[in-house]
Amino acid sequence: MDHHQKLKLVIKNCLHLIVALLAYVTIVAQSSNKEIAPFKIRLTNGEGYTYNELEKDKPVILVYFSPTCDHCKSLTEAMLKSNKISNSQVVMISFEDIRQVKVFDDEYKISSRKNIKIGSEGYTFVVQKYYNIEHFPFVATFDKNRKLKKVIPWNLTPEQIVSQL
Repeated sequence: MDHHQKLKLVIKNCLHLIVALLAYVTIVAQSSNKEIAPFKIRLTNGEGYTYNELEKDKPVILVYFSPTCDHCKSLTEAMLKSNKISNSQVVMISFEDIRQVKVFDDEYKISSRKNIKIGSEGYTFVVQKYYNIEHFPFVATFDKNRKLKKVIPWNLTPEQIVSQL
C-alpha cells in the first residue's frame, strides 16, 4: 500500500469516527431529559390529552413524527404489524396541523387501537425542544414509572427500530 492509499484509508476511518461521534452526541443530547416530556396534545378526535393522563404502571413509547415523512410512514406500518407495542402505551406526537395528522391517522387507522394516542402539539414545540429533536422519527421508550429507558437512533430501518421497542 503506497502513501496515498494509506492517507485515503486514514481519512476514511476518521470520517467514520466523526459520523459515529456525531450520532452518539445527538443521542446523548436527546436523552439528557430522563422523564417523559410534559406534553399537551390535541388528538385527532379533537380532545385534549396530556402526559398526566398516561396509565400508571404501564410502559410508554413516544414517537415524534411528521405525517409527510416517508420514514415515519414506514415505521408506523412496522409498529402496527408488530406485537411489540401491545403491552405499551404509544403516544404519537407531531407539530404539524391537526388536519394533516388526522389524514395520517385515517390512513393507518391508528386511533382505533386502544393503546395508541395520536395528535399534534401544534407550534408549541414543547416535545421537540425537550428532546432536542432534529430528525424524524424520534422514538423513545419509558418504563412504567415514565423514566427514560432509551432513545432509538432515527437512522435505523423501521424494522430495526421496532425490534428495540
